[in-house]
Amino acid sequence: MAAPGWLTSSPIAHRGLHGDGAEAPENTMPAFARALEADVPFEFDVQLSRDGVPVVLHDADFSRMAVNGSGPVRELDWARIGELRIGAAEERVPRLDDVLELVNGRVPVVVDVRRWGFDRSSALERAVTERLRGYPDAAVVQSFDPVAVGRFRRLVPDRAVGQASGSLPSAGPVKALLGRMMLTNAVMRPDYLAYELAALPDPFVTFWRTARRPVIAYTAHSPEEADRASRLADGYFFSGFVPGTRA
Repeated sequence: MAAPGWLTSSPIAHRGLHGDGAEAPENTMPAFARALEADVPFEFDVQLSRDGVPVVLHDADFSRMAVNGSGPVRELDWARIGELRIGAAEERVPRLDDVLELVNGRVPVVVDVRRWGFDRSSALERAVTERLRGYPDAAVVQSFDPVAVGRFRRLVPDRAVGQASGSLPSAGPVKALLGRMMLTNAVMRPDYLAYELAALPDPFVTFWRTARRPVIAYTAHSPEEADRASRLADGYFFSGFVPGTRA
């Protein structure tokens, strides 16, 4: 499926339209509400709780974000996750259902599916697919895991699916090199690439990039980085400022 035009025509707020202050922490409902108010597309992260609830958080565990607890997401039930609070504003951890109900197609969204560690189960991909069934068209999915990309290509053939990659420093030198090469693209056939801005330009990205497979750079943190992303990629994610302003 061709990547939708909004991926390249409009900058995308990374983890919602959040700030460095106490209000609207990343990947929370206030950050998503701010994106809606500004009419800005946004990206957010999804992973499974121990009891199979797709929850919105980037990290594998809550140690960085939660102010009243910690622990790996995949080892906690939703009941416990629902008790945790994020940031100084003590926001609740959203579920994928909460985000989709809030947005309901009013702005485009990118669902980044986080698969931390090795897991043969397709439960995460199937849970996300179930929630996207019947959702308005303006939603795409992406993942760093090529297995997830391949699964989504089968499960949601009516939506664009992206392969995310970059320098991958936590993967180790061999896995990082293989990840940057994205050799699995030949089989998984992603509709677009999401690639680390700091790692661009990259010869593997140049090889896989086509007129029908755009590259979306992540993440521009300033107008200067946005200019660089515009030169090196077809679109970009942003954070910490609003494109078109100096804020």
